[in-house]
Amino acid sequence: MKKIDLKQFVRDYIEAWSTANAGERKQLIGKLYAESADFYANEPGDDAMERHGQEEIFANITQVNERLVVNNGLLTECIGYSINHNTLKISWLMKTPNGDVAMRGMNFLLLDASGKIAKDYIFIG
Repeated sequence: MKKIDLKQFVRDYIEAWSTANAGERKQLIGKLYAESADFYANEPGDDAMERHGQEEIFANITQVNERLVVNNGLLTECIGYSINHNTLKISWLMKTPNGDVAMRGMNFLLLDASGKIAKDYIFIG
């Protein structure tokens, strides 16, 4: 796998989910995700879902961003990450503007040979 700047990669990943700027989000998704990337979620209270390709992933992240960041003011904070060969685990919290934890979770990422996300699995709770 191509060597990546891990700290910057994680910052960009968190920002892709956090920014209210759709143009910046689209640019970050193009930078982070392979064109044929897959995203998998099975959030408590929701049906399991899959998104395939950068466009579907962009649409999903935009919907989540509007619901949680724009409409509810939640802020995402990375609380840790670790890499093992071509897999990366990112742990995070979403906080209210006054600092209360509203949600916690982690994403398990499978990176391709170029260092982009091939598969993204989200775990909430």
